[in-house]
Parts: sequence; C-alpha cells; structure tokens
Amino acid sequence: MSVEPSSVQGRPQEQEPVDLATGAKRAARAVGIRNQAAGIIDAVLADTAPEHDKVREMLRQQLAAHPGHPERALAEHLAALQAAAGPHDGTVQAASRDNGDATEE
Repeated sequence: MSVEPSSVQGRPQEQEPVDLATGAKRAARAVGIRNQAAGIIDAVLADTAPEHDKVREMLRQQLAAHPGHPERALAEHLAALQAAAGPHDGTVQAASRDNGDATEE
C-alpha cells in the first residue's frame, strides 16, 4: 500500500522535500553557535571581579533554566542585562550617559 503525499496529515503538497545538505549545514552552524556561546559563558564565569558577582549569578540562573542550550541561556542573560540597564535613545550621548561619562551636547 502506498501513501500519496496529499494523503499525509500535516504536510502540504507544496512543501519541498528535506534537503539533507542544507539540514547538515544548519546543524553545523547551530553547533558552532553553541560552542561560541559556551566559550563566552566560560569567560564570564571565570571573571573573579567582586563587582561582577551579580552578573555571574544571573548567568548561572539562565544556565540552570536552559540546560544543554548555552546559546539560549546567553541570549536570555543578555536580554535581562539590557532590561536591567533601562531604556536609552541609542545616541552616542545616551550611551555616554549610560556609561557614567559626562558629555555635553
């Protein structure tokens, strides 16, 4: 008994067959990104500066929330840091103010 593509539930006829080469490339990129994120996380956690204790703890919490997915943990961590920093208008003057630099406009 054969199954016609149109009779398969949840798969539209116009969908192209899976391209294994493209899938392999995507998987390789994901592994690369995952490794890069893990390297960044390792560097942050290796920092011993006391003033960065809170940041390291926030990152550890994200790692616990996303086990096996350092790229997701890092992305969530960066989003949390940005939210904690508060909004700014994206100008050089705003960035300078955000960093504690005094600049005149």
